[in-house]
Amino acid sequence: MALIPKHPRDPSVSLVAYALAIGVPFAAYLATASPHAYWLDSGELAGAAVALDIAHPPGHPLAALVGHLFTFVPLGPLALRVALAQALCGAIAAGFLFRAIDTTVRAMEVRHDRLSIPIALGATWSVACSYAWWFQSVRPEVYALQALLLAIAIERIVALEAAWPTHDVRPLSVAALALGLALANHHFMAVMALPAIAPTLARVYRARGARSLVVALGALAAGLAAYVYLPVRSSTDPPVDLGHPTDLSRFFWVVSARAYQHTNVLEDAGPIERAMDVMIAIVETVHPLLLVLALAGLWALLRAPGARRLGWVWAAIVLFACLGRTWLGHTAGNPDALGYLLPAFMGIAALAAAFVGALMAQLGGGSARAPRAMLTVLALVTAALGLAQLDQSRAHASLATFHATDDFDDRRIRALPPRAVVIAHLPQTVFRHWELAQTEHARPDVTLVPIPFLGYPGVVDHLVERDPSLRELLSGYLVDGELRQPYLQSLAASRPLLIEMDVRVPRALYETIVPGPGFYEVVDGGATDADVRGGAARRAASLESLARALGPRQDDPETRNQLLWAHYVDALYYAQVGVLERARESVTRALALQPEALELRALSERLAGADGETPIDVSDFTVGLPE
Repeated sequence: MALIPKHPRDPSVSLVAYALAIGVPFAAYLATASPHAYWLDSGELAGAAVALDIAHPPGHPLAALVGHLFTFVPLGPLALRVALAQALCGAIAAGFLFRAIDTTVRAMEVRHDRLSIPIALGATWSVACSYAWWFQSVRPEVYALQALLLAIAIERIVALEAAWPTHDVRPLSVAALALGLALANHHFMAVMALPAIAPTLARVYRARGARSLVVALGALAAGLAAYVYLPVRSSTDPPVDLGHPTDLSRFFWVVSARAYQHTNVLEDAGPIERAMDVMIAIVETVHPLLLVLALAGLWALLRAPGARRLGWVWAAIVLFACLGRTWLGHTAGNPDALGYLLPAFMGIAALAAAFVGALMAQLGGGSARAPRAMLTVLALVTAALGLAQLDQSRAHASLATFHATDDFDDRRIRALPPRAVVIAHLPQTVFRHWELAQTEHARPDVTLVPIPFLGYPGVVDHLVERDPSLRELLSGYLVDGELRQPYLQSLAASRPLLIEMDVRVPRALYETIVPGPGFYEVVDGGATDADVRGGAARRAASLESLARALGPRQDDPETRNQLLWAHYVDALYYAQVGVLERARESVTRALALQPEALELRALSERLAGADGETPIDVSDFTVGLPE
């Protein structure tokens, strides 16, 4: 017997409820989006959407296509338009989540719209207006789009399970199409959703035979066909072509994300500690009361024989999303890590709503039936509590006043000397150059050497083809595994050569580089003490100007990381070359950003005890790369 008896609902009520589920979050996202792409890989994804590039593995073809569609919207800068694509995806995902939760609540025998709709709205808003969901929807990314595709698949599976037994299994085909598209956007998250859907597939196969599954697999393949974009676009020589997937082996290399496989082995934490990190991230995102209600909701669903099917769908979504992020290793403070947990937040909200629905059903039935007005008030209070999440998350999630990337770009890109070659070590620096090249057509005269991506198939060949003067430098790097002074000085003799200071810069090169406003400059004849001190003064003035431009936005976590890393590598360089006064200044600025950093405190103590301008061996203070 179906969990929800068939009876007509007032279409106007359903439409208003659906509009509220989507409209409230969308208004918040729209009001807090930034015209400047955020840090992390937002710059790369914005550029990929504008120019239809091949982004980092697995290529994210669907995100590029959806983002490109929004570049035709005549509203603000291109980066903002790409962010609006994610805002709309995140809002519509909230709409499908609302429908799935509403179905779940009604499956708990809550038959009146005046009760089920406010409960479902409150649960939906509690996660759609949380920082984790909101922040994915105000920047160029892939997670809001992934939330939409998974929400569609889950909603269709929930609808099918709630109507079972039924001859209409078309929701399964829609869910399969959405899952196929999800696999073409972020396949790891899509795979983690499969256990929630598997029992439904088995049930349909037993009741309807193989034909229904064949149709569903066809819909899945149709969604996966979005990957055809990669070889087709790569064959046209796009500006950024990571992996160059024009043949089968390179296509598999990109789609399988082989570059990132087994990176979880680098995590020091064990599985229990990783699981605790994921739980902390969840507790910091959703109210602890919601977690308690979710556990109670799972218990309520499992007690009802028919509703157990829905209980499995939601519990599996939560469990496997958390297991997947645990296996990868959670990165505290990284919003991308929270993006992986969006399905878990969906499940938590639905389970919590199921308990509220079960409670309402108990209060509304039996001999001690609660007054109708009291039940309605309780349902409205549930909606209001979900809506209150707006105020709690707004300050943290808003990018309305964000301009930090633009401030950095002024110094690292727009102010570069003509015909410069920039050797960039950090992925985020590379992404910023790629984004401005596509969105502003900025500095086409500048050649970027993206060190983190030189090992990707086709990248070096692509660079040498566009700028043959790099052949000797890149060949030497591939042979030696690091930058060598003769190749750098040879290139610096013919054009400005700038290098991003980093722990991967061999200390033997310090004698040929001097600090500059945005990057360090390679001096073809070697750097003198006067060169170093003059460059240090110019760099200090540039960083002070940058701090003034950033203003309160220095408190943004990723912006703070950028500043912290700049001051840290400056301190290493100055200490190694013996300009200890500048080294102390850099350490002081870095400690102001991260007072508890052990390496910085140890370096500060060493500098405090050093006499004169004697160089200090900094090998003991070199730590790993920033995220």
